[in-house]
Amino acid sequence: MTTPRRSGWIALLVVGATLIAVAAVVSRRHLASRQQRAAAPASGAVTAGADAGTFQVTSAAGVVEAGRNGAWRSIKNGDTLTRADAVRTAAGAGATLRLSAGTEVELREKVEIGLDRLPSGATVDLRHGKVFARVSGTDGLEINAHDTRTANEGPAHFVVMSDDSGRVSVAALSGQARFTAGGKSLSVPAGSESSSVVGGPPSDPERIPEEVLLDVVWPAEEQRHATDRAAVEGHAHASTKVTINGTAANVGPDGRFNAVVPLRVGKNTLDVSAEDVIGRTRHATGTVVRRGPPPSLTPEPADLWKKTQ
Repeated sequence: MTTPRRSGWIALLVVGATLIAVAAVVSRRHLASRQQRAAAPASGAVTAGADAGTFQVTSAAGVVEAGRNGAWRSIKNGDTLTRADAVRTAAGAGATLRLSAGTEVELREKVEIGLDRLPSGATVDLRHGKVFARVSGTDGLEINAHDTRTANEGPAHFVVMSDDSGRVSVAALSGQARFTAGGKSLSVPAGSESSSVVGGPPSDPERIPEEVLLDVVWPAEEQRHATDRAAVEGHAHASTKVTINGTAANVGPDGRFNAVVPLRVGKNTLDVSAEDVIGRTRHATGTVVRRGPPPSLTPEPADLWKKTQ
């Protein structure tokens, strides 16, 4: 027979065991919750790097450098960059940067950019050169150049080119991009391009030409033998980059270009290269011959009539 006192002790033991079991369950749940919070990415984090302020180098060919506080260092595939870095490529070089899981930018040769991150997505400060951007999903990307802004409107593959004169050209290969300049904003649909001169609004989008336009006017025949320089002129599309023997020519808003190139004595080969906004190229080659200086004549001090005697 169980006494009242013994029954009380049994009841206390049951209550104590129940409390211990409940405390263990609560502790396990709290630990699991902390582990889940530690494993989960922070709100707004990107997968390009360790945090929202990093960017991944997925390819680098040639001389590619990252700069911070005026100091430049070489970078390679697999390196991580931060929002404090600038990136530049040398002649013949190129690189691709992953800004998030669905966004990357490809840098062509002689490009310099700065990197940043906004709440709406990654931001690229294009100082000069040409970049190709690929954006998928719901990612946002904005490319700023010479007081202009270009951003994707949904998934898009687009190009932004900025030259030293302040001209900015935008072309959409797929999807569409919003181009803002000079107080005007418009949408550039797939297969079209638009440009803006310094401080001016973007031009109405036009279809990207099927072929690269390049017409060259070579120096006149009478100029080919007398001077140490030759003037080369021609016509290309306004957004085309034209070089003559590697030297950039001036391309006007109407596509007319000109350059003066030095000539050495003898035969000179002039290579005119045109690269349009989406990266297609065309070449034209001409030859200019510069005649050397006439032979110097030494005056004869004696009278010629005396030599005949």
